[in-house]
Amino acid sequence: MTDINWTIEQPTLDANGIRLRPWRESDIDQVTAACQDAAIQRWTTVPVPYLRDHAVDFVESMAIEQWSDHSGALFCVASPDDRVLGSCGLVSVDAENLVAEVGYWVSAEARGAGVAQRSVKALAAWALGDGGMDRLEIYIEPANLASCRVAEQVGCVREGVLSSKALARGKRVDLVLYAMVP
Repeated sequence: MTDINWTIEQPTLDANGIRLRPWRESDIDQVTAACQDAAIQRWTTVPVPYLRDHAVDFVESMAIEQWSDHSGALFCVASPDDRVLGSCGLVSVDAENLVAEVGYWVSAEARGAGVAQRSVKALAAWALGDGGMDRLEIYIEPANLASCRVAEQVGCVREGVLSSKALARGKRVDLVLYAMVP
């Protein structure tokens, strides 16, 4: 297996007026509130119903464990005054092939301000540089046009539609594969 060689401490990334930083315990209530949004529940894999316990697990366990074992790099997307605007990170890291999937969501209040694009661009710059990845992939349901636009705006190439690729909320769904390489 290839050693990804991430730093012990997760970095904070500049995202053109917002920051990607490690998750903190003080973010839990904001994550819980944001994940009540129907769009986040529709287009992501967050549990439904989304409970505070899910946010506690995400912030205090999952994000920390994935960083330390190099299986993921989950960042809080924060405003200049440190409000949680969303989440952006690497998931399903394949350390042998240096490939990772990008996942993200933006709170309802922050949508339409370029938060997703700035976050994904900053994450990709880090991941394809210091993060040691050679390829990033984003999987999006074809009907999620806003997310497809984000992938295209950050320079990802649409590689095709994967029929019945995932199980989402109990039904099989197609996913569009977008990819980015250095």
